[in-house]
Amino acid sequence: MTPVATYEHIIDELATKDYVVVDGLIEPEILFELKTELLNKHSEEELKRAEIGNGANSSVNDLIRSDKISWIDTHSKVPCEQAYYQAVHAFYSYLNRTCFTGISDFEFHYACYEKGTFYQKHLDRFKNDSNRKFSFITYLNDSWQQGDGGELKLHLDGEVIEVEPIFGKTVIFKSHLIEHEVVENHQQRLSVTGWLK
Repeated sequence: MTPVATYEHIIDELATKDYVVVDGLIEPEILFELKTELLNKHSEEELKRAEIGNGANSSVNDLIRSDKISWIDTHSKVPCEQAYYQAVHAFYSYLNRTCFTGISDFEFHYACYEKGTFYQKHLDRFKNDSNRKFSFITYLNDSWQQGDGGELKLHLDGEVIEVEPIFGKTVIFKSHLIEHEVVENHQQRLSVTGWLK
C-alpha cells in the first residue's frame, strides 16, 4: 500500500475498533538498525528497570511489570532513530490534517522483555496526566515463533485480541480506552514503544 492508503486504513480501523495492527508502516532496514541499537544498549547495560506511574508517583514493581527500557531522545542524532521518528511524524501529521487530533508531541523508548518477564493489565494513561492519546508499538523480533510468548493482549468489551510480537508489526490504539497486557515471555522480546500526545 502507498503511505496514504496505509494511513487511511489505520484511521478507519481506529475509528471503528479503537485499535489497529498494521504491517509495513516502518521500513525493514530501519527496524533492523533499531534492533541493533537496542541490543547494543542491552549489552552495555544501558537499559533500566521500567517503572509504573509517573513523576513522584513512579516506582519499580516486578509484580506488575518486569521489562527494561531506554528512552529515545526526541532530538536523537542516531540515523535509525531519526528515521523512525520521521515515519511517526509523517503519520501523525496526516492524522492531524484529516482528523483534527491535535497531536503535537510524542515519546518513545526501547523495551526488552527477557525470559519470564511480563506486564500486567493496565491503561496507558496516568491519573494525573491525560496527554497520551495513542499508544504506538513496533516489534523488532525477526525470529519470533508461536510458543515464544510475549503476546500483547488487548482487552475490549467482551473480547480479548491477542497480537503476536512479530518483526515489522505496529500496533496503535487509543491510550485511554484499551486495557492491555504483555503475557509472560519465553524468549527475548524487543520493541520500540511510545505514545502520541
